[in-house]
Amino acid sequence: MDQILAEYKAEYKKSLNFDVKSKTSGNFGKLCSALTQTTLDYDVWCLHNAIDRIGTDERCLIDILIGRTNKDIITMCNAYKKTYNKSLEEDIKGDTSGYFRKFLVAIVQGNRDESDNERDVQTDVEALFKAGEGRLGTDETTFITIFTNRSDAHLIKVFDKYQQIYKSSMIKAIKGEFSGDIKNSLLAHVRAIIDYNDYVADLFEKSMKGLGTRNEMLIRLVVRYRDPALMNPIKEAYNKMYKKTLKKRIENDTSGSFRTLLCKCIENCKPQ
Repeated sequence: MDQILAEYKAEYKKSLNFDVKSKTSGNFGKLCSALTQTTLDYDVWCLHNAIDRIGTDERCLIDILIGRTNKDIITMCNAYKKTYNKSLEEDIKGDTSGYFRKFLVAIVQGNRDESDNERDVQTDVEALFKAGEGRLGTDETTFITIFTNRSDAHLIKVFDKYQQIYKSSMIKAIKGEFSGDIKNSLLAHVRAIIDYNDYVADLFEKSMKGLGTRNEMLIRLVVRYRDPALMNPIKEAYNKMYKKTLKKRIENDTSGSFRTLLCKCIENCKPQ
């Protein structure tokens, strides 16, 4: 994509994105425009758009920042700075609040433990119980600190051990102890760690569930995961979870050229 964009600009002295925007409109136009960008550029644009608007799009921030490696986070932060001459962390601080802000700021540090070093699972399990279900009120900081500093492999062990000891899943504990954006972000974090493909498949379903389609969310998901290596396991997970294909779900919930292009983005990824 980078080469195509560069050659187009060299040949026609303007960006492909500019021409696409001028020739298309509606949801079809938004999808076309998104597809003329690299996934990194589009992620960065979505982050900025989620913040630089009337009312923050918290769902967008969660969708893009959750489940990323330290390298992904640092790359996005650097690209955001280069594109908008502003710090992503500072923009998040200025546009969010409370424990949701604290969680996101911790995520964008890009310094989660990704090593195979052993940690004390029992200590973290007990700390999480004492911070939530084992007390009156909630110690939100303990949840945020453990979730944003420990490796995925370690946290899976923590979630399993928590279930064994307290007969309650971590998802149930979060639902009972938190509300609002911090609840949504912690739940997303846990679900992405447990099974990332199931997590993304559920996001696709959420984008189309109920009355009306959350078109911006659907576009964001299709564009970000359009690589067959990413889309194939997501489609398999969706089929298993909802007993229907993702393509059929999209066909039933969208229309016109928008539907055609959405399906083209995923149809080369088998199974359909």
